[in-house]
Amino acid sequence: MPLIELQDVARHYQLGEIDVPALDGVSLAIEAGEFVAIMGQSGSGKSTLMNVLGCLDNPTHGHFLIDGRDASTLGPDQLAALRRERFGFIFQRYHLLPHLDARANAALPAVYAGVAAGARGERARALLERLGLGERLHHRPSELSGGQQQRVSIARALMNGGQIILADEPTGALDSASGAEMLGLLRELNDRGHTVILVTHDAAVAAHARRIIELRDGKVVADSGTPAGHRPPESLPSDAPPVRQGGALRRLQVQWREALATAVLALRGNRLRTALSMLGISIGIASVVSIVALTSAARSSIEGDLSSLISGRIPVWRGNPSLPPGAVPQPFRPHEIDALRALPGVKGVTLNRQMQLTARHQSRDAALEAVGGDANTLKARKLKLAQGRWFNAMDYESRAQVIVLDEKSRDALFKKNESPLGRRVFVNPMGAGGGPAEPAAVPGGLPAPPPTAALPFTVIGVALPEGGAFSFGSWMGQLYLPNTTFARKLDARTDVDNFDVLLDLTVPPQQVREQIIHRLKALHGAEDFGTWNGEEEFRKFQSVTGAMAAVFAGVGAIALLVGGVGVMNIMLVSVSERTREIGIRMAIGARQGDVRLQFLIEAVVLCCLGGLVGVMLSWLAAQVANAAQSFLHVDISWAALGVAFAVSSGVGLLFGTLPARRAAALSPVDALARE
Repeated sequence: MPLIELQDVARHYQLGEIDVPALDGVSLAIEAGEFVAIMGQSGSGKSTLMNVLGCLDNPTHGHFLIDGRDASTLGPDQLAALRRERFGFIFQRYHLLPHLDARANAALPAVYAGVAAGARGERARALLERLGLGERLHHRPSELSGGQQQRVSIARALMNGGQIILADEPTGALDSASGAEMLGLLRELNDRGHTVILVTHDAAVAAHARRIIELRDGKVVADSGTPAGHRPPESLPSDAPPVRQGGALRRLQVQWREALATAVLALRGNRLRTALSMLGISIGIASVVSIVALTSAARSSIEGDLSSLISGRIPVWRGNPSLPPGAVPQPFRPHEIDALRALPGVKGVTLNRQMQLTARHQSRDAALEAVGGDANTLKARKLKLAQGRWFNAMDYESRAQVIVLDEKSRDALFKKNESPLGRRVFVNPMGAGGGPAEPAAVPGGLPAPPPTAALPFTVIGVALPEGGAFSFGSWMGQLYLPNTTFARKLDARTDVDNFDVLLDLTVPPQQVREQIIHRLKALHGAEDFGTWNGEEEFRKFQSVTGAMAAVFAGVGAIALLVGGVGVMNIMLVSVSERTREIGIRMAIGARQGDVRLQFLIEAVVLCCLGGLVGVMLSWLAAQVANAAQSFLHVDISWAALGVAFAVSSGVGLLFGTLPARRAAALSPVDALARE
């Protein structure tokens, strides 16, 4: 059985609507171990025939058999396996990869065979030493002469065994001496058992072969035939220690390492372009991470402050706009408050007692609001003591005439930098001594008869809002006194006009609110009061802030999208610039998946580097923001940085897919022809 057999093989090309036959009914057989020269002028079809013989191209019709296996029916990856296992190519222009040294170029076919780095490096070294390049192992193609480059391509052809050597005009770019040396090497390889197929237009070069096939207009016009007495070799001798091809897992590991190394070399070879592409990804990642961190910090601050004020409570107040004309809303009596405390889901009830009054210290006076305070007032109103103390048990028990000022009341009654602690302030409800008192600032409230004289109070503390937080307050300024003192000295009523129901959240807030409305409506006989579900409103607020955060993150993602498009554009340019490299890799056995993996990893590496820079920029920006102000703490967690890095990898996968698929879809013949 012949090693290679062509049966009525034709290869046609379409140029628009014109059908161009490059091969037309070629039939021939080549035995193992032959030295064949395919000769013809330009346009005779010899290069097309070599592409079909080397499994670089499929015939339009006819059959092409290798050891009896019909290669014309094989797919791209199966043809790549045949090239990797059976063929070695020697090109006229050498087709060495410029960024690899001589040993790496020679070892390249073994990468796609899954050979470990050590084994393929050792074999490449042995082959190059055999070809007289032992001292040029680490020289790149630009540092080698034409003859030396052609020897490297011979070593590459022999790397995986090279049972069939296809030499396309191997002497075309060499001087006479180097050309003669090249033909001698081919003859030596044939003597050692390799099948050598030489393509040339020079009759003098073809004369070195033992069999000459002449083509003209895509047809075989002369064939000297297999030499009489030719004996196929029983085994294929090796010029170096044999290479054992790896399994599927080993091949995958080797190809990943090679793809990663190639990506690094390609990015280093175009530093400016790489830096600009990384900049786009860096800006995108930094924008998204920074915006998300800022919005998260703002949400945490606002929602935390707001939660302490409205979450977990249902305010109830006297009065309802929907009451009929003339209807008077009733205040809330102690037994009604006790009835609400017994409802499921109610943790407690806080009574709100406050009224407007005037306060005087020496020559300064101001209209303020008095608030009855208890042990929970500071926490509930989000306040902290800046000076002095809060009320103690003795103050409540003795109904002491002591007060705590807020910032507005302190500034209204005392000079700047003057300490109010221990000073005496006289207070009386508005209108005392000069007419009827004004109602307290409570919906529907009617104050108790005010005292007829101003009461002296001693300042024991100053309370300010916690840093940057929301707090209950009044435009008038407030002063706090013990709730027992408030009831005894200012308002002796047992009824209240508003209060807060505190929730334990074991029962849904809306259900608790409905129970409160039902209970009070039954006690009052009408819904003459108003309620507000703070927990429900807080959750609505959270959904609004969440939506706003998503919008801001989307705005930042636009920058990331632009960076990704830039990466895709750069990778498409890279595919165009490296088309011949793709063809070389396919010719020596790279499958479409190998080429796709190479460019996909390159895009991912580029985006990961950009993402790493973006993550660092985000972290530095957060540190600068925190050092410059204390109002808002911007925190970027390691988890967030990890997610950002993963997102940058995802961007590389997403935007590198199209260039990688385009590279893998190239035809080896078209890619090799590209300059």
